[in-house]
Amino acid sequence: MKSAFQEFNRIDGQIERLYHDAAVKMGLPDSVFWILYVLITCGPELLQTELTDITGLRKTTVNSALKKMEREGDLKLLPGSGRNVRAALTEQGRRLAEDTVCRLVALENRIYESWSPEEQAMLIRLNRDYAEKLEGMMQEL
Repeated sequence: MKSAFQEFNRIDGQIERLYHDAAVKMGLPDSVFWILYVLITCGPELLQTELTDITGLRKTTVNSALKKMEREGDLKLLPGSGRNVRAALTEQGRRLAEDTVCRLVALENRIYESWSPEEQAMLIRLNRDYAEKLEGMMQEL
């Protein structure tokens, strides 16, 4: 079992590095890359807490990136509930996403579509099951 999780962690690290390398190649900080990615794939606008939950980035990192992106004209921060703002891409932000993260999303889709429906379902099912079980067992730490 140990070697299986060593391989799983190696693969997970490789995937994380590939996404980081893609962000660097596109000239984007990781936080901006992931915010663009999530707004394009889950948007069109999301609460800051949703961006934090989906990206896995720290709240302060998301907050700083959102303010930077707003200053640069890539998104608008809109009132949400309480202090929880909503982020929405501007036209400039959409163009930036199309020139960057949308290209990666297209590659992801090509890979996903190369698998059978059974393989697609298995990928989602096993990853969801692992995440839910890990979250449930975290209290044991």
